[in-house]
Amino acid sequence: MRVLASFAVGGMLLILVVMPMSAQEIAEVTLSNRDGDAISRLTDGNLIRLTIELPKPVDEETVLSFYLDEDTHHLVDCQIPTGDRRCTTAAIGTLGWYWDENEQLKPERNLYVINYEATGWQPIASMNITVHPRPVVMVHGFGANYTTWDTYLGPTGFLAMVGLHGYAVGDGQVTGTLYTGNLLNPRLTTNTVDQNAAALAEYIANVKKETGAEQVDLLGHSRGGLISRYYIDRLMTQRDVAQLIMLGTPNGGSNCALLTGSLQFYQPAALELGTDYVSHVFNPQITDHQDVPFFLIAGTPIQRRILSPCSGTPHDLVVALESAGAISLDADIVEVPILHIDLNSSAELFSEHVAPLLRKSGEELASQGEQPSLRIEPGNDSVQFSQIYTGMVTSDEGNEHIINIDNNVAVASFGLFDPTRSLTVTVRGASGNVITLTEERNGLTILDDPASLIYLGYGFENPNPGPWRVTVRPTQETPPLGAEYAIMAQYQGGATLEATLSTHLPGVGENVEVTATLKLGEQALPVDSAQVVVHYPDGHSESLSISESDLGIEASWQPEQPGIYGIDVNIRSVLAGGIVVERTRYLALQAFETPPLRR
Repeated sequence: MRVLASFAVGGMLLILVVMPMSAQEIAEVTLSNRDGDAISRLTDGNLIRLTIELPKPVDEETVLSFYLDEDTHHLVDCQIPTGDRRCTTAAIGTLGWYWDENEQLKPERNLYVINYEATGWQPIASMNITVHPRPVVMVHGFGANYTTWDTYLGPTGFLAMVGLHGYAVGDGQVTGTLYTGNLLNPRLTTNTVDQNAAALAEYIANVKKETGAEQVDLLGHSRGGLISRYYIDRLMTQRDVAQLIMLGTPNGGSNCALLTGSLQFYQPAALELGTDYVSHVFNPQITDHQDVPFFLIAGTPIQRRILSPCSGTPHDLVVALESAGAISLDADIVEVPILHIDLNSSAELFSEHVAPLLRKSGEELASQGEQPSLRIEPGNDSVQFSQIYTGMVTSDEGNEHIINIDNNVAVASFGLFDPTRSLTVTVRGASGNVITLTEERNGLTILDDPASLIYLGYGFENPNPGPWRVTVRPTQETPPLGAEYAIMAQYQGGATLEATLSTHLPGVGENVEVTATLKLGEQALPVDSAQVVVHYPDGHSESLSISESDLGIEASWQPEQPGIYGIDVNIRSVLAGGIVVERTRYLALQAFETPPLRR
């Protein structure tokens, strides 16, 4: 006689004892995979079936129960018919088997078979199983590549330290590469979200083939979360994602990408990141999470309004908390005081938030993936911007731009995109005096990371109304051929521009109506000048004919080819005293040969 294991049931400690049996009396347990092949090891999350064969046929119908380890976790029952001696269970999910209830590694598991009616809790058979961890597939964001996950990869990376193996899309471990923009050649056409999702599908399929895994964990940074959402909704034919963890994903869009897009950099990816596109094109179509639980982590280190040139507050310099949380889930969004560009390299974030999610049990993941569809929050259409001013600095004098600020603007925040990270700005207020920018008073921020969508930001609280002059100047570090740039301001308070499209998902040749009204409170302001510019998928632009009324402007247009279009709407009004009110809305749509069903 030998002691097999001890475990608690109903508060009682049970000692499992197996009586010695002859070879003819030993029951045999067989583990098989989804295809019915016998295996002795598995990957966490794979489907398995269990077969037990008794030494001799049973005299009456017999129910056998399978338990996992000494925690008496009941897996499944199977029924042996009278006169037979074997049965096979239904498919069993193994999600979470690599971890125990204390989130510690559990690479070896024991299965016990109980014939409770005949022998009580004394097992009649057992089997040892080796469990491998689920692979972690990481999806990089805008203008990046797999190297953004370097701190997660390799034998000394974050994942290896907790017993996991990581795969970053494009790293060459298996085939499949995203293309979200190249910092060295920013005018190269990027892949669209759906094209990148197809590359992600290829990569996941190859990871599964190499590892034998049926499910992976997805970890998406920034735009990588949108690509992952598209894959799950449109391309995942059977459940092969255990969970999706999003780090700073702009689920409601990020207008910071407008600056890069204005220079025709990283297109169409920059357009796809804009708030109008994500809110009105992407989100209405990508709503099915196929029972995959989503977990959201957002950076919120920036709380001051003057530090918000292109997003709401709080934010991580690129993505606002409101945007990251634009899809509503059962799990609360986690806020961390970490900048956007550091969310996928922070050791603290990994240990405190990502690692615990990767160690979740199958029961926890199942319970958090049960809601029928994502709840999408409406986009924030109230954010107000100036025009985007672009140019190239080639002389010592630089370029001057006049940005008008109207009455009642509580905060004006300015953002400069400079891919060379070498330019400076000089600001003259409405009084004509040069303003010395400081971190304390103006929130002056300079980001020297080439992946950042903002190079330089600053702002003013309660600025004097009138024309503000911003001069962009070169430095000794500016390349000899000059440097391109884009600059704009976000306003909080004052006038608002309301602009709408009759449809964001037209068919080719379908009429699209553009309407816009510049308002101060509830009063429509008279139009001094207006412009509606359409940016085509091939890069060229067209100004539309507009008609004016007491309520604003209207324009009509038909897309000529499928693809993603940007539509810039600008209205200028002149108030008493010569105060100029000017606002621009940045809209987007996607045209189809056959438009999708509209919801």
